[in-house]
Amino acid sequence: MSKILKLAASIFLVVALCFTFTLDNAVSAATKQSAQDKKAMRLFRQSLIATTGDSNKILRQFFIFLMPEVQAELAFNGKINGHTLELAGNLGFWLTGNDGKVTDMDTPFYITQNGNNMEFYYKSNDNWMKYSAPTIAATLTDVVTSPTREEIDKQIAMVKSVEILQDNDSRSILLVRLDGAKLADGLKTAMKDESDDKESPEVLEMQSKFLTYLENGLRKSDLWYTWKIDKKNQRTGAITFDLSPIIHETAFEILNDPSNKDLPDEFKELLEMIAYYSELKTYTTFLGPEAESSLIVPQEVIDSAKPAEDLVPETPSK
Repeated sequence: MSKILKLAASIFLVVALCFTFTLDNAVSAATKQSAQDKKAMRLFRQSLIATTGDSNKILRQFFIFLMPEVQAELAFNGKINGHTLELAGNLGFWLTGNDGKVTDMDTPFYITQNGNNMEFYYKSNDNWMKYSAPTIAATLTDVVTSPTREEIDKQIAMVKSVEILQDNDSRSILLVRLDGAKLADGLKTAMKDESDDKESPEVLEMQSKFLTYLENGLRKSDLWYTWKIDKKNQRTGAITFDLSPIIHETAFEILNDPSNKDLPDEFKELLEMIAYYSELKTYTTFLGPEAESSLIVPQEVIDSAKPAEDLVPETPSK
């Protein structure tokens, strides 16, 4: 079970990387555009540059995953400045059993990163734990770095089109369509050099297979999100993104792999439920500087946190 949970943690990291990678690189290089398309792209690009160039921005991020009998919510405030990252939030999980009873889990957490130093603080069984993660930090360092205009201009091929849905004196709302194949290529490039020598060959093989499924799922996904711009400062006001196609297509990739024909029926049923009935959506807004205090790890958490050898403790095999 521990290895499965570790893999799940790796999967979540990949999805987070994919989402961040998408937001940081979402600009189009299309050459044949109508006047309206060009206006939409100009608004989008100006907003992206203004937002990523604001080192004081604090985002409010909300993920929700829904499936019959299962609900998970991840909400956090976060700030990126140079190579530093600060997050403070909560992970909630609800599971409804066959008897109708609901099992819930609530995990508040803080994450601080400065270059290759990363610390996780999370509450487990009423106790605060602290986990140092230099490997994850090294992976995320380039991802969380605030991109320069030159870097944005170099990575301008992830979007198929941008369309204006609404435009008035106070705001613009854009519909952004992504190129799943190019996102898959970008993810493959970003992850190809990443490895963890501490993991067993079995876990590394599982991670590699999942990345292949995810890459293929991205290529088949129809991805889009809405991008709201505040006309007062040209900055991004809100982003809504439906990531469901990614998990649907990835689940289908696993189910359709002939090498998985002997998977347990219970696992196949779970994959089918994910493929047909699940939803994964995210909503992003930006907060003012007064929200920065929410990112500070309380001193009592720092003082009481017990060191953890891993985010997911090893359990004895039976």
